[in-house]
Amino acid sequence: MNTNLEEFSYLWKNGLDSNWALLKFNTSPSEKEPRYLIVNTKTKQGLLVDNDVLYQKLKETMREKGVRIISSL
Repeated sequence: MNTNLEEFSYLWKNGLDSNWALLKFNTSPSEKEPRYLIVNTKTKQGLLVDNDVLYQKLKETMREKGVRIISSL
């Protein structure tokens, strides 16, 4: 599995003009930290990555780069 984050740089390039965002949700009221899904706001589809470590790194990088965080599509 390729873990080169630059291959996924389209997720955070273009800033607020990007169609990509992090969808914030909590699975239960007792959950303290929010969870995020990587979604395309234009197509309303999620990005599937079959490597949990890579997916976590992508979400962290997107947050660091200032990608929009949304609460609904």
